Amino acid sequence: MWHGTRATRVAVAEAQAEDFDLCNECGGLCCCLYLAHDENGAYIGDGWLPEYIELWLERLQASGALVVTDTEYRAGEAGVEPLHDPRLSHLPTAEGAAYRASLPAWVDVRKCQFCHPDTGCLLPRTYRADICREWVCELWRG
Repeated sequence: MWHGTRATRVAVAEAQAEDFDLCNECGGLCCCLYLAHDENGAYIGDGWLPEYIELWLERLQASGALVVTDTEYRAGEAGVEPLHDPRLSHLPTAEGAAYRASLPAWVDVRKCQFCHPDTGCLLPRTYRADICREWVCELWRG
C-alpha cells in the first residue's frame, strides 16, 4: 500500500486519472531527464549534465514544485517530496554512489525526481514544469 502525505495521495490519484497504462507501456521516456550513462554504462554527463540539472531545478522551482537553496532541497508549494536530488544522484564519485545506494531500489534516478515507477508523475498538473504541463505525448489516446 502506498503511504504519503495528502498532497502526494492527491497527486497519485491525478496521475492515475491520466493514462498511466500508456506511459507504462512506453516506459515513461519523456520523464527520463537525467540520462547520464550510455547503453554500456559509461558516464557521459561531463560538460552538459550539471547545467541541464540546473535548468530542470529552475523549471521545477518556477512551477512551485521544488524549493532549492544552498542548504535546502525539498517540496515546494505542491507539497510533494522529490524522490531524489539529481545534483547528488548523478555525481560520478563515491559520494554519488553512496547517495544512490541510500535511495529505495525503486527510485530511478534517470527519471525526473517526481516520477514514481508505479504512478508516474507525482505532481498535480498545475505544479509541473511548463514543458511537462503543456506537452502531450504523441501516443496519447485522445
